Amino acid sequence: MAASRENAVREYYERVDAADYEAVFDMFCEDLIYERGGTETIVGMDEFKRFYLADRIIDSGRHEVASIVENGNWVAARGVFTGRLKSSEEVSVNWADFHLFRGGKIWRRYTYFADRAI
Repeated sequence: MAASRENAVREYYERVDAADYEAVFDMFCEDLIYERGGTETIVGMDEFKRFYLADRIIDSGRHEVASIVENGNWVAARGVFTGRLKSSEEVSVNWADFHLFRGGKIWRRYTYFADRAI
């Protein structure tokens, strides 16, 4: 089971970078809670979908995962996002994410940015 959580987190970044949002949504619990620097806490699938489909300031890019650490139901990942914002600004930002799994899906997620919130 542990390897499947790590694989799910790696898959999350691949799918979000490919803008495969329906697959991303399927990876999370309906009652998810997502705390993200620079935004209000996202609670529930409706808010999560609105964030990805309308509010997210990223236009496109790629998450490079530098490391993943797993402990029980938690998976922590860190890396660099390189891409373009909807404002056309090119960015490269260091990030760290913490994913808490419940029932095979991500229930809580926390995102931290080292350089600036995006």
